[in-house]
Amino acid sequence: MRKLKVILKIGKGDKSMKLIMRADDLGFSEAVNLGIYKAVKEGVITSVGMMTNMEHANHGYELVKDFDIALGQHTNICAGRPLTDPKLIPSLVQENGEFCSSREIRSRKEDTVVIEEAEMEIEAQYLRFKEITGKDPDYFECHAVISQNFFIALRNVAKKYGLFYENVLFDQEFEKENNIYGIAMAKLNEQMLYDPKEYIENSLEFIRNHDVSVMVFHPGYLDQYILTHSSFTLIRAMECDFLCSSWLKDWLKEYQIEFRKLLYAILNYSQIPTVQEITDFNSVLSVIENRYNLPNSYSNFENSVYNTTPLKEW
Repeated sequence: MRKLKVILKIGKGDKSMKLIMRADDLGFSEAVNLGIYKAVKEGVITSVGMMTNMEHANHGYELVKDFDIALGQHTNICAGRPLTDPKLIPSLVQENGEFCSSREIRSRKEDTVVIEEAEMEIEAQYLRFKEITGKDPDYFECHAVISQNFFIALRNVAKKYGLFYENVLFDQEFEKENNIYGIAMAKLNEQMLYDPKEYIENSLEFIRNHDVSVMVFHPGYLDQYILTHSSFTLIRAMECDFLCSSWLKDWLKEYQIEFRKLLYAILNYSQIPTVQEITDFNSVLSVIENRYNLPNSYSNFENSVYNTTPLKEW
């Protein structure tokens, strides 16, 4: 039997402060994986983005798969090697077949990413995500590259497979459409570091003024691969320590900031609701709660979205 996808939009109309604490770069290296694992197990991370083209993606997934977190696809076209044959995506790779670095891409005066080539690699990374995890990503976004062509390709692939495209920080259109905003990353000093306590405290007003806010971090430990392939080195270890700190946990508790794993709760029905069930939106929410034992808070949001499009296909 085909499945009906139900999407509940989280946060609109609820006045409490909601925050998603996201860790990017799972799979970048073994050391990064171990740092993210610590930030999930002992810290406040609720959402993790995985780079499926990287050699250590499986290792990273095995570390975090049993935790109650959102796991997304951190789509990457600027580190490591592509999953697609490099000959098919010349706009994305160097002569050695590896991706062009984000620094090189940023230095170009024009957007050189070819949409069709990007779509091929994005789709390949999505299929690898499913191969590793056995499921769709909870969200679908990008790593490090600011390219409108890349964003278009991401949207196209997300639409093709019915995935939740989420691009806070980089895509203002997305933020306005969903009233979900990414908090700008901290300005780094000459040592590529920053004061995390000051950053968090300065973000409080932003969190208060938005329905749902997203803070993006890059916790991790260091190994030779990261030292030679990433400009983010010491900052990873610093953020890992901070995200597990009692100071941060106490601060979040003091201001009664609610954690969120997902921007949307996406559920699949194994049986289609009856006509009566879908007549009244509130009854739909009640049915969802009863069948999936969801906490009541999931149904208390205004302007939730019930996607009935698949019903037309039955």
